[in-house]
Order: sequence, then C-alpha cells, then structure tokens
Amino acid sequence: MESNKQEKYNLMHDNPVVKHASGGSWMSKHSKSAFQMGHSPAEMGHDSPAKNTETPAERKARLKKENAAKLAKGEANLARLKAEAEAEKNKPKKEKEKLSGLGKLGRAIKNQFGDNDPRN
Repeated sequence: MESNKQEKYNLMHDNPVVKHASGGSWMSKHSKSAFQMGHSPAEMGHDSPAKNTETPAERKARLKKENAAKLAKGEANLARLKAEAEAEKNKPKKEKEKLSGLGKLGRAIKNQFGDNDPRN
C-alpha cells in the first residue's frame, strides 16, 4: 500500500499536465483586468503617478501646513471641552425629590423593566 504522498507523486509524473492544456497560470484564471471589469483606472478617478510633480520639499511644506491646521483644531476642541467641563462643575446640583410609597414603587418598576417598557 502506497502513502498518499507517493500516490500523488506517481499520478503527477505518470500523467503530466500540459501547460497550454491547463488554460494558463493561476493569475490568468483568477485575475480580471480593468477592461474586463468594464472600466479603466482613469475612470475610477485615479491620477497617473507621472502627473505627481510635487517635490519632496513642497510635500513636506504641505504636510507641515496640514498638520498645523489639525493641531490648531484639536487645541480648540480641547479648550472648548475644558470650558464645558468647568461650566458643568460650577452648575448647581439638583436635589433628588423625596418619594412616597407609590413613587418608590414606580421608580422600582421603571428600574426593573428599563425605559423600553410599554407600561411607562
């Protein structure tokens, strides 16, 4: 009795598959060109890499400017959040109302069933 590995080896060498009979490589069978998909890269909005004429110095300056704008926006948001937190801290706190027997029962039911209860 031959092992699976030996059987496979024998089959592959006794019956070799002709390259042109198999229909080509794996890539030729499984990849699709832009033409087969019905559009070209230009129609997809991709620019040609040859059109990129930005020098490394220009790119560095552009990115520095963009990063400065993002940093300023982040600092503004941080200042706004700090101001909101300070205002919330200085706000007078509401006192909880004292509940009677029925009020306590109603709150217990609401806590048990949550806000999605159709009875509320």
